Amino acid sequence: MKAMKAAYIHKYGQTKVTLGSLEKPKIEKQNQVLVKVISASINPVDIKIQQGKLKPLLHFDFPLILGNDYVGIVEQVGNQVKSVKVGQRVSGRISKKQIGTFCEYLVDNVENMAIVPDVISNEQAAALPLVGLTAYQALFEKMQVKADESILIHAGAGGLGSTMIQLAKNSGLKVITTASAKNHPFLYELGADLVIDYRTQDFTQICPPVDYVFDTIGGKTLLDSFKVVKPQGKVVSVSGLPDKKFAQSYGLNLFWEQAFGLVSRKITKAATNAQAEYEFLFMKPNGQQLAILFEQLAKHQLTMQIDRQYDFADIQAALDYVAKGHAKGKVIVKI
Repeated sequence: MKAMKAAYIHKYGQTKVTLGSLEKPKIEKQNQVLVKVISASINPVDIKIQQGKLKPLLHFDFPLILGNDYVGIVEQVGNQVKSVKVGQRVSGRISKKQIGTFCEYLVDNVENMAIVPDVISNEQAAALPLVGLTAYQALFEKMQVKADESILIHAGAGGLGSTMIQLAKNSGLKVITTASAKNHPFLYELGADLVIDYRTQDFTQICPPVDYVFDTIGGKTLLDSFKVVKPQGKVVSVSGLPDKKFAQSYGLNLFWEQAFGLVSRKITKAATNAQAEYEFLFMKPNGQQLAILFEQLAKHQLTMQIDRQYDFADIQAALDYVAKGHAKGKVIVKI
């Protein structure tokens, strides 16, 4: 058995990751690629998975390696793989069935990855996939935005919010966002038209009616978002509760349809009262979309803000920092 270093948990709710050795993965399907990981980034969803909050949607075996996006070098390819070659640098948001990027080696489906242009650093390449694809799919699949429309983006200074602001501005939208006062100059630099201080201001009193709201917080913030969205507008959330519509589209059984319908009833009621739509977004890997984002990054139409970098041995400190919710941009772990 060939071993590799990895950061993993033995059960949901384990508060500290285990740093140890696990078996190096092998290619099992013809469309798969073995990647030697250079760097990974940490996302809030990693902590949700660790806590077991996504159990209804994702089913994993233990020990479970955490981590969702990566950059690395192709070490081996399956027989059907033509789009990437051994030795190339690739990046991706790993398949939910092969989750785990906090490790020396991973196996991922070739359709989930994109070749990284030479001008892009490893840090940027590791930072982009999850937040970039989430923002892309929210704007162009869920909202189907058009130029001159308006959007409120909650928590604009984070890795996801800051990426979303840039993609929205590139699409000709008027962008309003929320952040603490210290991050306002940074967000105006990114192109935000109005920044609201969530600590001292009530966004429902300041934000004009908008076509779309992108929610990364959930709870009361999500419910209050329906107070500022226009009739026939749309609120898309990555932190709210899945609803019955999502359960149907995700192929979940009747039990989960009814369960999600029940727990999301406050959100459904708020959407009905506002004559607006609610969409829960559970992003999916997509190498073609990622290649489009890398092209924008290479042309400086998009930038990735890196907050901090950690060595692999300090990954717990990195996870603890992200869990506090105050990162300005992305947090990178060098594998």
